[in-house]
Amino acid sequence: MNTANVRLVKVYATELDTLREYVEALYRLDEDYESMVNIEEGVKSLLRNENLATPYFIKRGNERIGYVILTRYHSVEKGGLTMYIDELYVEEKFRRQGTGGAILEQIMDIARQQGAKTLWAQSEPHNQAAQAFFARQGFKVSPYIDFERPL
Repeated sequence: MNTANVRLVKVYATELDTLREYVEALYRLDEDYESMVNIEEGVKSLLRNENLATPYFIKRGNERIGYVILTRYHSVEKGGLTMYIDELYVEEKFRRQGTGGAILEQIMDIARQQGAKTLWAQSEPHNQAAQAFFARQGFKVSPYIDFERPL
């Protein structure tokens, strides 16, 4: 596939239903059924917190083929702004065609333009394809163990 016409396009409020459908597709793929209950509020909160996170559709020409959500946070350890690839999803029929690499270049450009010092991503332990993708793109495995607690 020619990846020259693959690009990121910001998601607008009128497109939230389509974004939610993509998020649901990702969570079904990851079998993350527990998080499915948070999708509706999670998608709505994106536009209430635009200074923290920005959703983009991945488009090939005029066709939507996936989405990515970029989240921003500050890290003293990393020297300032850090961009986190919160979610990255490409429809199955468009995978393994260079789409992810082309989009990652655009993500890195966005991160650099915003002054980020680090780009961070995460994968489930069972998602070998995602881990291989990020490793091929120059990401290193973090030595940290993540903890979380719902509030």
